[in-house]
Amino acid sequence: MEHMRKTLSLLIVLICCTTWLGADESQSFGQNYLKSYPLSVWQAAQSPLAWQSKQWFQAGAIVLSAGALYLTDEDIQGAIQRNRSDLSEAFSSGFKLFGEGELVLPTIGASIVGGYLFDSPKTMDTGLLSLKSFVLSQSVTQTLKLATQRNRPSTDKGKEFWSESGFKRKRDSFPSGHTTIVWSLAPILAKQYQELRWMAPAVYSIATLTSISRVHDNNHWSSDIFVGAVIGYYSAKLTLNSTPRMQVIPNPEKQGIEFMYRF
Repeated sequence: MEHMRKTLSLLIVLICCTTWLGADESQSFGQNYLKSYPLSVWQAAQSPLAWQSKQWFQAGAIVLSAGALYLTDEDIQGAIQRNRSDLSEAFSSGFKLFGEGELVLPTIGASIVGGYLFDSPKTMDTGLLSLKSFVLSQSVTQTLKLATQRNRPSTDKGKEFWSESGFKRKRDSFPSGHTTIVWSLAPILAKQYQELRWMAPAVYSIATLTSISRVHDNNHWSSDIFVGAVIGYYSAKLTLNSTPRMQVIPNPEKQGIEFMYRF
């Protein structure tokens, strides 16, 4: 619960930052940015109604993959635990930091505020996109954690969902929150900095290794990280396609530049 309170407090502070950034000529952008949150949720909810065969095939493949991983969760867990080493421990400890909300949220906040203060619309735009993707994906993940009541593999209570009566916050294995976080950011960074050839391979490699670290540390089942990755990835894609964007355009009348926004 302490972790959740800290995360919620940081979210409130960061969302307030976006309101502060909505002053003067950028006020309409700030308002439309905040309005885009529920609009994106609505878009996601009704999108299956317009799916074509390709989208339904992709959804089916995701469900089948998650089911296959569920069936092999214990085998995968056992194999990874038997092959842990000092080197793998060191790598895992490093990569799991990329999925820590207490570290990721302040970084996002710094990019938003820093981009504004130093007149870098792309940096601020990246921060705002990252914040929205983080919020949307974590809303889904935290809800599923409570609803599915799955024990973590470290408890040695099996991989089943709802294996015990009642609701407990500690039964929160499915899906992986760390994985959701890192995959909710990777597509945004890859898109925003696509001119850097190394960016996409780097961020997707980090996302993959962060996900694997959760199974390595015996904190999650393989199906937990797969579903977390799916939630994060599609939250990022939804965010990129349904969020007003910051940009700078020349303004001869003001002999300078001004912020504008676009969808």
